[in-house]
Amino acid sequence: MIAMPTYERLRARRGVKWSKYGPDVLAAWVADMDFDPPAAITEEMARFIERADLGYNLGLAKELPAAYSGWQERHHGWRPDEERIRPFTGTLQALETALWYRTKPGDGVVVFTPIYYPFLDAITDSGRRIVDVPLDPDGWRIDADLLAAAVNDTTSMMLFCQPHNPVGRVFDDDEIASVAAVAEHHDLLVVTDEIWGDLTLTTPHRPLATMDERLRGRLVTLGSPSKTFTLAGLRCAVAHIDDDRLGTTLATMPGHLLGASSTTSIAGALIAWTECDEWPAELRLELRARYDQLAARLRAELPEVTMTAPEATYFGWLDFRTTGLGDDPAKRLLDEAKVALSSGLPFGEQGTGFARINFATSAEILDDVIDRIVTLVRSTP
Repeated sequence: MIAMPTYERLRARRGVKWSKYGPDVLAAWVADMDFDPPAAITEEMARFIERADLGYNLGLAKELPAAYSGWQERHHGWRPDEERIRPFTGTLQALETALWYRTKPGDGVVVFTPIYYPFLDAITDSGRRIVDVPLDPDGWRIDADLLAAAVNDTTSMMLFCQPHNPVGRVFDDDEIASVAAVAEHHDLLVVTDEIWGDLTLTTPHRPLATMDERLRGRLVTLGSPSKTFTLAGLRCAVAHIDDDRLGTTLATMPGHLLGASSTTSIAGALIAWTECDEWPAELRLELRARYDQLAARLRAELPEVTMTAPEATYFGWLDFRTTGLGDDPAKRLLDEAKVALSSGLPFGEQGTGFARINFATSAEILDDVIDRIVTLVRSTP
């Protein structure tokens, strides 16, 4: 049973979502749900504290590959090779590790915008070059011709997001075939972030590793319990490295160079992936109800703010371009309506005039957020 959050409980937390903007701002921005994690996870972590079990625990991380592999098999029909699964402190650490060791400065890296903006930062911060393949805004599909034309011999990697953040697409067979064809032709490594795979609303998730044989041997699949179980602060993730060149490189690195997750973080992840099988189905019902609530109110009260129905995630990618709120509606909403959404601008050029709303909260809080959005838009000439 998913307990509904209250303002009192949310504002008592020290996490960034509800503390960054102050007590008068409603938070619907960063990718944290307002729901508590499953009790089994917090209880297990509490037991470690209660028995002061905080010394060296060198064996716990060794259980992560089997736990992740079993979860993927039970929920998504894919049994990853446990020998190819490596723990990381976060999916971005794994992504940047692959970027750093499998590309060279100046190499092109494909992204499909609008995209989770740390992908873009990772490319530019490492001295690599963004190869932007904008999604078709009419449904946010991959344009196969645009992809083929954008990639050349100076391109070495593709950063993928399945399901996609922020637009919520679950890419279909034809789209994945176009990705696989280009990756094979240009010998690209494909890093696929699949941390949203459990949070599908209408379309089942299929891991990229199961979808096209041409991707075999060139994939790095990123996984974490962070989004499904509200555990982002634990800093625990894994990567399934189906790329022998990267795997060989990592095997030669000093053992402590990339760090490690804490004992309690790993303990929480293990419980998530071994004892919380019923949680995602319950959560998806709640998320679908909140999406329906958001969509119905926009249609009835604010039809000029449009949103393509997400197939996954707990985000709505809101189009404010006809409202008069300007290129960065999230800034106007924060300054004037005291509601925090994620600005669309960092997600790429197609984020101009858009904002991302996180609807993973209670019906009451979501209504309060929508009320403030409606009031501002209605009062804007």
